[in-house]
Amino acid sequence: MALDIPSLEVKSRVASGKGAARRLRREDFIPGVVYGINEPTPLAINPRSLGNLLSGRTSANVVFQLNVEGEANRERPVIIRELQRDPIRRTILHADFLEIRMDRRIRVEVPIVLQGEAIGKKMGGTLSQLLRELEVECLPISIPEEITLDVSGMDVNNVLHVRDITLPAGVVLLTDANEPVVLVEVIEEEKPAEEGALEGAEGEAPAEGAADAGKKPSDSEAASGSSEN
Repeated sequence: MALDIPSLEVKSRVASGKGAARRLRREDFIPGVVYGINEPTPLAINPRSLGNLLSGRTSANVVFQLNVEGEANRERPVIIRELQRDPIRRTILHADFLEIRMDRRIRVEVPIVLQGEAIGKKMGGTLSQLLRELEVECLPISIPEEITLDVSGMDVNNVLHVRDITLPAGVVLLTDANEPVVLVEVIEEEKPAEEGALEGAEGEAPAEGAADAGKKPSDSEAASGSSEN
């Protein structure tokens, strides 16, 4: 029975190494590998087809049917294991897939998406997201694309933890429930020292008598002193 999931057409490849990868890219393909149930299989992937499959998604947690050219038609569901991207253009340079079984639970990391505007921000607070992904376990068909957290009720000095997140049915939490996810706090800016105080410290008048300590006595003072003796 065919799986009701998207599919991706790929080719198997034999050559490996940097030279082979450059040749693939000249032909508008990128290298990849599928791991999992069978032996690792090197692949040649059309990056546009893979990009279209991921288009509009907040994460790469998508289950799809991998169709390898030349292989006998069979169900081969996979999930993306790792994507390597160009650091500037963000184009996909390499893709690794993990072959899975639809009746076995798997562990994945799902992005946390904040919803709403915290009321504490209107009071001058700053909202900081401390945790951006949750580790969960579920069947492949139940993997959520994202997990939402409503922050609209957060006031200044409020904190929401992992335990405050509602998970979809069939999804088991693996991240520590006590870990903080988001907080609203007032960040006070450091005030520079007042100019008057600095000037007073730098141009402070010497103590009384200090200015005369090393001064040479005048002739009249010397004469006065000698007459007393």
